[in-house]
Amino acid sequence: MKKAVLEKSLDYMQFQNLIILTFCFVITLLAMLYSLDFGSYILIECFLFLFSLLFIAILFTKKGLIIIDENLYSGIFLFGKPIYKKLIPIIGFDCISIVKGKLSTNYAYSYKIDVFHKWEPDLNVSIKSFKICMIEENQKKIKKIITLTDSKKVKIAVDFIIENSTLKYVELY
Repeated sequence: MKKAVLEKSLDYMQFQNLIILTFCFVITLLAMLYSLDFGSYILIECFLFLFSLLFIAILFTKKGLIIIDENLYSGIFLFGKPIYKKLIPIIGFDCISIVKGKLSTNYAYSYKIDVFHKWEPDLNVSIKSFKICMIEENQKKIKKIITLTDSKKVKIAVDFIIENSTLKYVELY
């Protein structure tokens, strides 16, 4: 098994929201542990503890690529170990290319309620993205492999794919 761990799997706003949620769970757990009898709410305390551990683990996940027996997988890694993988069939594709664009996420929640929409701040977050895609030779069929936001990691991913598969790199446009 060959692997390339590339970058964190959460965007900035997801990461920020998960930190806030984890903080709330941990503070609630600590308050329950120090203020109540330990046995009275043991089920809730276990629930809070397990979900706090789960949220902390999700904060440390990264996305990347895996090659197992000449098959290409996109994967999620936790401390360098793959915890999830998805097969990307490369049969029928000849080359890979990079499509540049922007990832934009608008976290405005009141777009349907005009009264709230007028004073809600614009929470749009936009960053550069690089989508690595597989392409047929006649460019009629395109399939995404992975989307990254760091140009250095894109070069690592492209080199990893070229080195470990039959795909070659071509420049679009």
